[in-house]
Amino acid sequence: MNMWGILEIEKTKDSTLIRDQYNRIRLTTPPHEVKKLSAAYDFALKYAEFIDSAESYKEEMILEMAFVRNWNNDADSASFDRIHSTVHTATIYDDFLAQLQSLYNDFFSRKGVSNWERQVLQNAFWINNKAGLEPYIQDFLQRNRNLPSEVWQLFDNEYHWNDRINELSSTDLYFARCVLIETCQRWKLEYSFVSRDVRFNYEEYFNCRRLLREAALENDMVQVKQYFDKSIDIYTDDPIIYVIVATIYGSQPDMIKYVVFGPEYLHALNKLIKIHYDDKKYLIERAEYQTSCEGYDAACEDYEAAMRLNSDDLSIPYAIADIYNLQNQYGKAKAYLKFIKKSYQKAQAALESRMSTSQERDQISALIDSNDRVMGKVFEQL
Repeated sequence: MNMWGILEIEKTKDSTLIRDQYNRIRLTTPPHEVKKLSAAYDFALKYAEFIDSAESYKEEMILEMAFVRNWNNDADSASFDRIHSTVHTATIYDDFLAQLQSLYNDFFSRKGVSNWERQVLQNAFWINNKAGLEPYIQDFLQRNRNLPSEVWQLFDNEYHWNDRINELSSTDLYFARCVLIETCQRWKLEYSFVSRDVRFNYEEYFNCRRLLREAALENDMVQVKQYFDKSIDIYTDDPIIYVIVATIYGSQPDMIKYVVFGPEYLHALNKLIKIHYDDKKYLIERAEYQTSCEGYDAACEDYEAAMRLNSDDLSIPYAIADIYNLQNQYGKAKAYLKFIKKSYQKAQAALESRMSTSQERDQISALIDSNDRVMGKVFEQL
């Protein structure tokens, strides 16, 4: 049974409806079913966070599949975990498939999408036998997962797997899951940073990194930690693994991100601040982390650094004022509130002028609204 059946509601992105339904039925749920009900509730709320787009169905289906795989009985979930090989005996396709395998086995050739285009799209055998090759290509991709998403997209463009994903889900759930994950654009995995001068266990690292991303897409916090730890034991300079960890843990309730997975979350933030030294986002997130741990001086330092990067965001000095209020240092808090009052008109004017030229109109509009709310709070306190 899927999460909607357990919650006894139709599929929805109305978080209020999900919450109300959960509260309604949890009192009558048998004790041995409470854990599954809570998981269904958590997954449904995560589902409700997805913003509708041309690609959002992929993340939605991945999440729904993950719930079924993790919470249904063994018979129902087994189809996700085994590879349905269709290659049993020698065929006319063997030479072509051997060429594909040879390309995959050479890592530095494998990561070049143009090599796959030449091997496939410009190959007469492929052109004449594409339909018959499909089950063998599916088997090949299931056995050789560490490929750039553009290679998966190349084959998807030929076979239109995403266009018939519901059909695939009913005939080969494991492969349908692979297609959704590998063509999903969230946290796209890069291979271009690897050169012959950078030496580490490529295959082991890319396995761990892929499984880290899959765990994040499936909302599996424990597996995210497991594969993050394994990944950084092998290689530490790939930004995407830190983005994944910071994003997935940063979206969790305070107890989860600051306590249960606090060390991993902080590790990711520290690395991202070094990489994106001109971006306030991770400074603010680390300041919030430090505040939760009562590391007020460190939090203020991060907020001050964020202010230097973006002086028009008045929520940052307001956060500093909050920290001083927490420590009963009301004079220092008041100084920051006065600073906000003095800076308000200039900040809003600067943002308004950027609205006419920037491509980020929605973000700027949201910041203007945020500053208005901050100013309302300032007036209440001064």
